[in-house]
Amino acid sequence: MIQSPIVILAVLLACNAPDSPPVALVPVPVENPEFESTLGGWRFAEDAGARHWSPSEHGVDRSEWFEGEVAFLPLATGGSVALDLPKDFPAVAGMHRIGFSVARWGPDRGLVSVSIEDDAGGVLATSPPVEAGLWRRRFVDLEVPASSKVEEGRRLVFRVTGDGPGSGSGTSAILLDKVSIAEVGTDESGFKSIFNGRDLEGWVGNTEGYGVEDGAIRTYPERSGGDLRTVDQYDDFILRFAFKIPPGANNGIAIRAPLTGDAAYAGMEVQVLDNAAPGYAGLKPWQFHGSIYGIAPGLRGYQAPTGSWNHEEIRVEGRRVRVSLNGVVITDVDLDEAVAGGTLSGAEHPGLARRSGHLGFCGHGAVVHYKDLRVKRISGAERPGQR
Repeated sequence: MIQSPIVILAVLLACNAPDSPPVALVPVPVENPEFESTLGGWRFAEDAGARHWSPSEHGVDRSEWFEGEVAFLPLATGGSVALDLPKDFPAVAGMHRIGFSVARWGPDRGLVSVSIEDDAGGVLATSPPVEAGLWRRRFVDLEVPASSKVEEGRRLVFRVTGDGPGSGSGTSAILLDKVSIAEVGTDESGFKSIFNGRDLEGWVGNTEGYGVEDGAIRTYPERSGGDLRTVDQYDDFILRFAFKIPPGANNGIAIRAPLTGDAAYAGMEVQVLDNAAPGYAGLKPWQFHGSIYGIAPGLRGYQAPTGSWNHEEIRVEGRRVRVSLNGVVITDVDLDEAVAGGTLSGAEHPGLARRSGHLGFCGHGAVVHYKDLRVKRISGAERPGQR
């Protein structure tokens, strides 16, 4: 029996229940999410051997999961690291999704738990232990109870323990990087679904290469390739959706695109890609997931593992495009500034001048699933559909 107002709740590789409303994630800025020692933010339990550490100096090169330094938390001594959160965190009580890249260093099995605590050491919310193995992105949902007092200080804490015979011996440790925090909620007013969950009503293009499976639009590359577009057009908007990809997948989100032509040039294409696939290691930065193809690169390392649902938001307002993935802003660019010295691809992208167009999917011969597709018009302007 729990004797205190502590709330224990975690969702690993978070997914929606079938009948639950779509998830809306509001990013909470994290100071030094990649644990670089030249920056502040994190307080390491140095007496337990916790410290900044560079995997690349030990022959590990996995740029999808970490860049530069990571947090090194020894198992033998129960290392931990804490991040002071803003004094007004949270502005209201509720659910928060914590994302982090994690790996095991050494032969021993290790576990890590995530907590939100107050300055007095009281635990407001904590997760069950998460096992570390090869580098992988994990998520836990922590609910801060309404009974907690917002004037108290807050901190996010990661703690590690060994598990099993011999665990925590020698130099075994848990490695952490790329921490994210997002408020978990539902859509504000103004969002409208653009997919009915049953068929492709409201969509045009190569419908042979797309269909509906388990309430999601999916590609059928074995039947046909090509693109799918919305009948309606949009100028300034917020698009929210969930997507799931298998290993090696490649697709894209068309924005402000015409009904014909390559959306990456005739409009814009926001990349959908399995960043961790070995075959994509040599891509240009502007080709990875969340990038505006040929125009602006997206941050790497914030995807859920292949086969899991990711939550994404694309906000297009005037000449600014912002892409958020699983509660992290990974692309935020002024289009005019981005191409002032030429495009990153070196090619012409006349579609950048478009002020409105269709949304859609850019088929590239891989299976991809999309669900919970909904749009909010920022300008409020209705654009006539085209067929």
